[in-house]
Amino acid sequence: MDISKVFEMEINPDGRALRAAFRAMEPTSVIISLARKLGRSVLSNDAQSFFLDMCINDEIFKLYPPSWLYVRRTLKEIILAAEKDGEEVSDGLYELHAIYLLPPQDGSSELASKCYKTFTYTVPPKSRSYLACQTDSKKFLEEDEQLVTLRVSSNMLEGGTGCSTWPAGLLLSEFVLSHPELFFGKNCLEVGAGTGMVGVLLARIGTGKNNLSINNVEVEEAQQANSDLNTHSSTRVECRQLTWETLFDKERNLDCNVILGADLIYDPLNIPPLVNLLASLLPVGRPIRTNGLEQNVYEYPVAFIASAIRNPDTLVYFVETVRKAGLKMAEVGETMRPAICLTGISDLDRSTILIHKIQAWKD
Repeated sequence: MDISKVFEMEINPDGRALRAAFRAMEPTSVIISLARKLGRSVLSNDAQSFFLDMCINDEIFKLYPPSWLYVRRTLKEIILAAEKDGEEVSDGLYELHAIYLLPPQDGSSELASKCYKTFTYTVPPKSRSYLACQTDSKKFLEEDEQLVTLRVSSNMLEGGTGCSTWPAGLLLSEFVLSHPELFFGKNCLEVGAGTGMVGVLLARIGTGKNNLSINNVEVEEAQQANSDLNTHSSTRVECRQLTWETLFDKERNLDCNVILGADLIYDPLNIPPLVNLLASLLPVGRPIRTNGLEQNVYEYPVAFIASAIRNPDTLVYFVETVRKAGLKMAEVGETMRPAICLTGISDLDRSTILIHKIQAWKD
């Protein structure tokens, strides 16, 4: 396959979708479907070459590879699909599959659960214009794909739910990218941060430690949970342990304008401490400053909580608990529907995810 053909397929939307899906470890059935679409209904030799050149022989793959077993399974399914389509399978695919049938050469286990997912996203035009005006920087006007790489666990028994990516977190990420006016220049607190994708994007539009550093976000990590949490630097990012059940006094005075969280209510036992946390932080108003002087006007924090609808009874319990805590709650997923920013994600059913805006009632 000549270089010009590779480049043509790289800029082809189908080629971009295939590469984005593979980087994000989408199901192999999705990879096969996208590869066939790229090859005009069959897994052609050109589509096979694209996969090898642009997905495997790729700097992102070399630096932050998916799991060994995922790559092995994908290679096997591509070979089987090409044979089923009556296409000649390239030697490169056979040779690479043979390598992945063996344990990794670096001595690590092929069953190792820690691996990387890289998500591809674009910032909506309206958001780019807003950020360009706010920062006086033309870099936000560039319509280019950007990446977020996350170190995750392919086995929830090793690392728990916080080491995986979940649909509500992906939709909340799109919400952040679609509404930078809510977050730019604000002190944001992400609770139950998990892999940290939302935090990475918040930092990028101007507002888990490994994933922050992977994405070139400078981090300051507190050693004690009850140390001073207030910060006034617009570029500072901190990772803190915040125990919902036992809030320290200094944690109750967190200097935050916006609180975010995703997939926090899957377990009903988490709901009372989560609502207690919100009820402790949301009523704390801050005087608005103009030219360095405090005004007799107060700004109160607001929370945006994204939740996948799994159990309706759990959702009802969450809503009732929030209202009993004296907080105001509204679903904004429809009125503030985020743009589709993530590329190559097949199983993100946005219609099953709610985004609630929660605030304290003001006198």
